[in-house]
Amino acid sequence: MIETHVACFPPDNESLPRLRAALGAATGLVPFAEMGDVIEAIRAGTVSVTVVFVDVNTIDVAEMTLRRVRTSFPSHPLVAYYNPRGLTPRHLFNVAQSGITELVQVDVDDSRLTFGRILNSASRVTYARTLAELLRNDVPADLQSLLLFSLEHAGRRLDVSELAASLGLSKRTLSWRLAQQGVPSPRIFLTWCRLLVAALLLNESGRTLDAVADQLNFSGGHSLGGLFFRYMGKGIIALRHDGVLDEVLEAFRAAMSGPASGAASLPTRLRQG
Repeated sequence: MIETHVACFPPDNESLPRLRAALGAATGLVPFAEMGDVIEAIRAGTVSVTVVFVDVNTIDVAEMTLRRVRTSFPSHPLVAYYNPRGLTPRHLFNVAQSGITELVQVDVDDSRLTFGRILNSASRVTYARTLAELLRNDVPADLQSLLLFSLEHAGRRLDVSELAASLGLSKRTLSWRLAQQGVPSPRIFLTWCRLLVAALLLNESGRTLDAVADQLNFSGGHSLGGLFFRYMGKGIIALRHDGVLDEVLEAFRAAMSGPASGAASLPTRLRQG
């Protein structure tokens, strides 16, 4: 069963067979011949990661593609897969400065195990880093690791027990620590993190609610939209009109300012934590 679709561009690169061999059975490779088609696939949410081939023959178009994707979709995971033969240090510097998530070298980083790890972590790392930096001054220092872990795992329904175990704590101790800091319970904190990542994706023009819901493993756009309404008191159309990421960031900061903030409007099953 295909779980992840990876875009690659351009499609006739000599490293394409190596990339295909490095991907596991659960990862589908989607070659694109036109940069505009890559942009449309990202906008539609049909690809989770984009790999751009970089070598001496494609360096100019590769740099252009990397920068265009990053400008259009700041949170999209972007991997530069490069063959160093014939490339200068300046070429590699420009690629590294184009906003890529990962840099993979032919014959060095492209074993199935290594490449698979890179692709699987690219989305989580990109979203988590972006949001953690935005919230750096709003979350207590001793909860930063909790925030980062929760953001990295926003694509699934992370259990509170799993969250506590990842930090070497019991569920009860984790709940106590958050209560001491005057922030929402673990279950609510996790849900806020899922909404933060969803807001980051929806903040990019063209992404649909259904595409984002599918990417984050919600049952559908209606489920994600309903969660936004319960936490934010607004529908997704109004949120996007007002700037969905700024709105959710502001609400999350308010929720972090007191033990009861953000919880009053939640249904009972979400208030338990």
